[in-house]
Amino acid sequence: MIIKKIIYQHRRDFRAIYKCEQCGYEKEDCGYDDRNFHDNVIPKMKCEQCGKSTNDLGIKHNPTPTKYPEGFQI
Repeated sequence: MIIKKIIYQHRRDFRAIYKCEQCGYEKEDCGYDDRNFHDNVIPKMKCEQCGKSTNDLGIKHNPTPTKYPEGFQI
């Protein structure tokens, strides 16, 4: 899954539209804006329609940059 659009963000919590690279399925879900979430959690998210993740497809994940630098206290 990739982040198509961040709809709302408060501090590091956000709500976004995620899109599957395999079948194009889109879903709205929450997330956390830190490097761990962008680098490890999103590539492992399974699509509810086709059941594939970015890691399953062997696609090199291009993570979305975070709004705040790592370690920055909000």
